[in-house]
Amino acid sequence: MRTALLVIVLVAACNAERAREPGGVTVHGAGILDRTSDDFHGKVLARVGWDTGVCASCHDPAKVDAAPPCEGCHADGPSGCTSCHASPPATGAHRAHAEVGACATCHPVPSGWRDPGHLGARAIIAFAPIAGPAARFDGARCSGVACHGAALADPAARNTTPAWNGGAAEAACGTCHGAPPANHGGGYACATCHPADAPHVDGTVQVARGCDGCHGSASSAAPPRDLAGDTFTTAIGVGAHQAHLRGPSRLRGPVECKTCHAVPTMIEQAGHIDSAAPAEVDAALGWDRASATCATWCHGAARPVWTRTGEAVCGSCHGIPPVDGAHAPTMQLTDCATCHPGSVDASGYPIVHDDLTSEHINGHVDL
Repeated sequence: MRTALLVIVLVAACNAERAREPGGVTVHGAGILDRTSDDFHGKVLARVGWDTGVCASCHDPAKVDAAPPCEGCHADGPSGCTSCHASPPATGAHRAHAEVGACATCHPVPSGWRDPGHLGARAIIAFAPIAGPAARFDGARCSGVACHGAALADPAARNTTPAWNGGAAEAACGTCHGAPPANHGGGYACATCHPADAPHVDGTVQVARGCDGCHGSASSAAPPRDLAGDTFTTAIGVGAHQAHLRGPSRLRGPVECKTCHAVPTMIEQAGHIDSAAPAEVDAALGWDRASATCATWCHGAARPVWTRTGEAVCGSCHGIPPVDGAHAPTMQLTDCATCHPGSVDASGYPIVHDDLTSEHINGHVDL
């Protein structure tokens, strides 16, 4: 609409000029405002070697009774970028690229409109370093461009060589890397690990903080929060994580993550994000997700429910006293220290040392 109005204004101005000339004769051809005509003023200017002085002989506002100035239609003046093309140009994927980057990413930007190479028949393509050393454009498609996933080398990516005139679908989500990428398991949203407010396609894979960027919190890498965003212990992804990691019951020292899970040293390590949720649990622990229980020696014969609190208390793993030939049924908690002085104190309560180690529930019966 704005372009059409400018053309109407300029046509009216030129008609006014004709009216002032004897017999209505004009110095311009009929196609002076028609981009498809050889008489279009841009093409005329090109034929005279871009000598704007030719135009200024009439279109100079400093002269008396001057023709309409260029600024009447070209707000940036005759040598402004928008005088010859839109900023950004409307052709191909110019506008889509301008939303996320600068012209200099793909073109050498001149300091002046007369700079060598600027007024050529075709724009010069000179990729900036962010595009990668293998970036190429063959006139129809880009290839080897880091911006479109070439550096990721993701076999799940649908289109890393987008067509310049192909439209928005050429760079849709899933074209540069898979959705999810081939080295990711499914089952959780991108924002689980990648901050929603982080820069995108800037040459750096943004992951929130460390382990706790995807699960846990700033104070602990273990849930809550789980990968689904749950924070209540009734959610299976949360459950008794903190009860194990912190050992608040003081029945023993904290249980390390590696006791139940393979702990990666890097995000991309095999067995970490390359499989779908839920997280794998050491098979030796006898974990049954359906019942949310495990059959590990830590709890004796009991199978405490992962998503319920109060499941592990003194007497839940073995009786008080245990029912076997070594214990008399009349024994009390205060008798435990008689035979197990390293594990429990005189009141029968488990001993947890200042360094959070404990001989109670450590896989060995202390006598």
